[in-house]
Amino acid sequence: MSLLLRLLAVLVALVAATAVFIISATPYFGFWLQAVLALGMFVATGFTLLKGVERRRGRRVQDAWPWMLGAAVVYVVVAQLLVGRAPERTLDPVLPVAGAAEFTLPDGGRLAYLHVRANEPSDAAPVLVLHDGPGIPLLAQLAERARRPYDTLARLGRDVYYLDQRGAGLSSRLNLIRDKPYSVAMHVADLEAARVAIGAEQVVLAGTGWGATLAVQYAITHPARVERLVLESPGALWPAEWPELLPATARARMTDVQASLYAAVQQPPLRLVLGRMMADVSRAAAHQFIDDWEADQWWTQSLTASWQLGQPRFSCGDDPARGAPTVRGVGFFANSYTLADAARLPDPRPVLRTLDVDVLVVRGACDFVDERVRDQYVEALPRARAVTIEGAGHHAWLEQPERFGAAVAEFLGPAGVEQP
Repeated sequence: MSLLLRLLAVLVALVAATAVFIISATPYFGFWLQAVLALGMFVATGFTLLKGVERRRGRRVQDAWPWMLGAAVVYVVVAQLLVGRAPERTLDPVLPVAGAAEFTLPDGGRLAYLHVRANEPSDAAPVLVLHDGPGIPLLAQLAERARRPYDTLARLGRDVYYLDQRGAGLSSRLNLIRDKPYSVAMHVADLEAARVAIGAEQVVLAGTGWGATLAVQYAITHPARVERLVLESPGALWPAEWPELLPATARARMTDVQASLYAAVQQPPLRLVLGRMMADVSRAAAHQFIDDWEADQWWTQSLTASWQLGQPRFSCGDDPARGAPTVRGVGFFANSYTLADAARLPDPRPVLRTLDVDVLVVRGACDFVDERVRDQYVEALPRARAVTIEGAGHHAWLEQPERFGAAVAEFLGPAGVEQP
């Protein structure tokens, strides 16, 4: 019984120390001062409780010191191993992409893009291609696969711009110690800045997954600047309504061993957990504690393992990971902050019912996103039409490029130029 009470006293002291470490998160303290304050709380709380245990046993108060000193040594060693030391950096660098260039944004940020010029100049609105995620870049994926989904539109007289959204890939990252976090409004503003830089009165937005959701948000904010929308395998129209997008059929079956591995890779390290808790107190202090690369490295490992296990299935075929995007250059904070902001947005459907824009909603028959999500876009957008691509998963352009290209070309053909 005495041993149990001592261990309970140490556990309570550990909880108190963790609370102090999180609450003391300010940009002025830094990690080591926080660590000292936490250690002080651990010793003070632990010794007070251990003295009570010794009194209960009828022993001297001084008998609590050996327990306290031993617990403090273990606490320091374990805290340094689990929290005080960043992991070894094994993250692959983002490689340059041939032909990539940058838009300079009004706040000094950079938006990387790849420009495919129209075969013949025309007045057709250019196409801006928006990737999935958020935080899962496009340019590296296109370079790895040596295939681009909308290049055929150059034959229709349209310039095509493939973009890496801010916070991922070759585009710049925010300084989250100083800057406001990633948000849907920021991504919309970046797209508007890109349109202005191109010099186009209107644009066609072509988005996949989250990119489709972003395209709709841009259309809500700048309806006069959108000629048409191409929404491929769209993500949640209103994220607050879809905390879970994946039906059971979207996941490959796993053995018990695979399920255990999957559960392990989904659990972030203690450093990231503490960093997330610190962000509720001081975002600047949390990002002094956790660098971008450390969060990106864990997320890269998690995504890689998840997709290899078919969580979710990207393809109709036997290999569930076929068609999964590259993980090189993913941006964890671009993903987490943007999705958190998207969940706070109001229901867009009342506004969308007044949107006077032609919309093509393309879905692969094996897309892992719930089919009802696609239906919501069709129902909310008065000028939307839906196309299903057989034999395709989340990236119809990759698994069925001819069918996908034909559907998009037919939709964008009446832009004042002849089809090929």
